[in-house]
Amino acid sequence: MKIGIISDTHDHHQNVLKAIEIFNASAIEFILHAGDMVSPFTARAFGKVKGAKLFTVFGNCDGEKQYLKTTIEQIGGENYGKIYKNQIAGKKIFMTHKPDNIDRAIGSGEYDLVIYGHTHKQDIRKAGQTLIINPGEATDWITGESFVVVLDLDDMSYESIRLN
Repeated sequence: MKIGIISDTHDHHQNVLKAIEIFNASAIEFILHAGDMVSPFTARAFGKVKGAKLFTVFGNCDGEKQYLKTTIEQIGGENYGKIYKNQIAGKKIFMTHKPDNIDRAIGSGEYDLVIYGHTHKQDIRKAGQTLIINPGEATDWITGESFVVVLDLDDMSYESIRLN
């Protein structure tokens, strides 16, 4: 089962549309957005990923959170506030925006996958049996680079795909 991982879209509509194309071409079943989507029109765009469910957490730049949450729910997605803890395809996943509390999640050994954003810098590594992914920014405004990650939960293989 493939999932798409994205963060820090900051309403960069052109790159969001590129991410949607990649996610559709990859036949992902879930999109995990690690915060700073920013506005409801960006959330609505993710509804164009065929057959995929959107799971999000809030970032520090997400405005009008209630309307954003409502829009995510209208397209069949779910928003988990600041922290997502759940299982997909038998893999235990922890997702948040800021990296402040990832060390505890990683150190617990409880999660197969820890996802975060906020730094705008890509960070993909393993710590013990835990795969840590910060896909980097989906905008290219801070680092000049923009990425999404497509992860196959069956074997935990991934592809980091450039948007720009």
